[in-house]
Amino acid sequence: MVEEPGISRWATERFGERAASVRGQLAASLLEAAGNAQDAQKSSRSDKRYAYGSTLMARRYEALVDGFKNDPGFQVVRPYGSPHHLVVLDGNLILPFRYAEDDTTPISEARVSDGRVSALVRELFTRFAPATTYHQEVLDLALASDDEETQLAELAAARPLLAQLPADTRLIPVAYAANAQASLLKLYWGEAELLDDMGRIHWTHVEQIPLLTALPWVTQGLPTAEPDMAGRFDHGAEPDLTLVRRPAVERENAKIFPVHSESTDESPIADADERP
Repeated sequence: MVEEPGISRWATERFGERAASVRGQLAASLLEAAGNAQDAQKSSRSDKRYAYGSTLMARRYEALVDGFKNDPGFQVVRPYGSPHHLVVLDGNLILPFRYAEDDTTPISEARVSDGRVSALVRELFTRFAPATTYHQEVLDLALASDDEETQLAELAAARPLLAQLPADTRLIPVAYAANAQASLLKLYWGEAELLDDMGRIHWTHVEQIPLLTALPWVTQGLPTAEPDMAGRFDHGAEPDLTLVRRPAVERENAKIFPVHSESTDESPIADADERP
């Protein structure tokens, strides 16, 4: 049995006694979203990554809503002009974003956008993130001249809805690394300041979420056999030997959810790309 890593003081301060379950559900939801995106890419039969990217973009928000919708303190916010619902849990507004497509990019280099940040993202950080105390030599938070009117219109429309949230709402950026081949690679959460209009951030607190913490939430709901102990052994139903496929999220993340064999007297054989 894998021992769950300890919960930090920061996580407990943000989510109280259920910090462990929130952390596990975050991992499970984003694993599900990454698996859905992989399935969409395979079904597209295209060598372009459009199906993967668009599915992951949508499902990362939807899977979080599905995962937390029955939790106390849950609410959703859908800012004007955005097709996505953002989860607010116990006064914490969760903002998921992909910061890398590999597991080597340092989390310190994370950006919340591939290009200029939207007016909505800027407003989320302005209202609910820590006040900016860290500065770079170049700090450009000015709106681009070519779309200034559009940005200002979006901002004006988003502000009334965001203003309905309590003033002490805290923004919790959830950064993940993933790609179409390997699925979810790394996952982090914490608090951060927005440094510039290109989405660069400075983490005031960040910690990695071990993907193994998703295991209880990935496997819950799977059918379990309840043996009938009342009758004689020779009067029971014949065993069902039908092979059942593993859940998709486990198949796509074999390193996280390895297949266990009943045999213990054979040594494992290393994969071709593994070192002994």
